[in-house]
Amino acid sequence: MKRSGALRVAALAAIWRVSPAAAAQKIKITVPGVEGVGAAFYVAQEKGYFAAEGLDAELILAGGGTATPALISGSIDGSASSASALTAILRGAALRIALVFEDGSQYQVWATPDIRTLADLKGRSVGVQTRGDTFEIATWLALQAAGIPPDAVGYSPLGTGGNVGAAIESGALPAVLLTPNQVVAMHDQGQLKNAHLVADFAGKLHMPVAGFALSEKVLYGDPLLAKKMIRAIIKGARYEKAFKSQTVAIVGKYQKDADPRASEVEYDEFMRVVTRDFTVDNDLIASDLAVRAGLIGLAKDQVPPVDKIYDFSLVRAVNSELAASHWRPTP
Repeated sequence: MKRSGALRVAALAAIWRVSPAAAAQKIKITVPGVEGVGAAFYVAQEKGYFAAEGLDAELILAGGGTATPALISGSIDGSASSASALTAILRGAALRIALVFEDGSQYQVWATPDIRTLADLKGRSVGVQTRGDTFEIATWLALQAAGIPPDAVGYSPLGTGGNVGAAIESGALPAVLLTPNQVVAMHDQGQLKNAHLVADFAGKLHMPVAGFALSEKVLYGDPLLAKKMIRAIIKGARYEKAFKSQTVAIVGKYQKDADPRASEVEYDEFMRVVTRDFTVDNDLIASDLAVRAGLIGLAKDQVPPVDKIYDFSLVRAVNSELAASHWRPTP
C-alpha cells in the first residue's frame, strides 16, 4: 500500500511538472517581416511573453495577400498585415484592427535621374510592395499634398527581396518606394548607383501604419485569448522601445541574413514614428480611410464607422493594467 501510494504521488508530481506546457494554447500569428514592427512579435517570443500568457505561438512570415485570407478563414489567430486587413474590412470582412504601432510613414521615393520631383511621376509607374499596401497609400497621400492627382501615377507590385533592387537598377521602373533599411542594404549591394532620393516621407506624412488585426470571432468570441495575445505583443513592443541593441540582436537571431547596420537604421526610423500607446486618433484614421476607399472605388457613404474597423479597447485595458502593476521590461 505504501509503495502504491508513493507511485500515485510520483505520478501526480509528473503530471504537475508537464501540465503547464501541455496546457499551452497553440496559436498562429503572421508577420510580414522580422525587423521594425515585426520585432515586437519576435521579442515577445524570445523573452517568453507569449509563454507567460499560456500561449504556444507560432510566428509565420507572410505578407497580407496570404495573411488576410487566412485570418478570415480562421486558419490563423492574428495578423500583423493590418493594411491588407483594413482593405478587407472595407469590403465587408468580419475583422478588426486592435492596435497600431506607427502613426507616420518612413518610406522614401528613389528614382532614376530624369525624375526630380513627385510631379515628374505623372503618367509613369512607381514600384510598391503590394497593391493597396501602406507604400501605395503613403504615395497617394504625398501626391495629394503636392497637388498631384494620385491616379495620375501607376503602381507596380514588386514584393520583397531582389525584385525591388533589380527594378530600379535596370531602369524597368522610374521610381520605387523603399524603407530606410532597404536603402542601406541596397547601397551596400551597389543597387542604387543609378538612382537618387526624390522624397523622404519621415516626419512629414502622418497615417496609421502597421498594426495587429484579429477576427471578430476571436476578438469578441474569445476576448481572453485576444487580450493574452495583445498583452504579449505590447510587452514585446515596450521592450523594443527600451532596448535597442538587444532588439537588434533578436532580429539577427530570427533573420540570420540581416544586415546589422540596416537593422539599426530600421530600429531608429521605427522609433521616430512608433505610437505612444499603440493607438491613433480618429482624425488620422479618417484621412487614411478616405484614401483607401478611393483606391477600391468605395463611396464615402459606404465606408463603415471607425468603431467597425478599429477596436482599441483591449489595448487600452492592457496599458492601464501594466501601468497599475508598474510593469517594466528587463534586458
